[in-house]
Amino acid sequence: MRTFWYETLRSLGHITYGGADFAEVEATVERIKPGDYDSWFDEWNATAARISAVADEARSQGHVITARDSYLRASNYYRTAEFFLHGNPRDPRILATYASKP
Repeated sequence: MRTFWYETLRSLGHITYGGADFAEVEATVERIKPGDYDSWFDEWNATAARISAVADEARSQGHVITARDSYLRASNYYRTAEFFLHGNPRDPRILATYASKP
């Protein structure tokens, strides 16, 4: 699906600035069911939550650079997750995702 590809490229573009990691993006998009917007949300949200947990753990151990870098990627992945939800502005996942952002 062209829209998924565009948003995937957008995520890949954040690699240069530390906002994404190629392996994380690749692993996430491989789990998405083609054309399934709920799958898009679920998989990106799961990746974001996993990376956010990595950041929390790194922060608790005093690894501030790893925490910072992981929070940046997690935030971008949360944004990517909720991107297609705005077709229905009342979708409760939008606000829940915003609340999840680091």
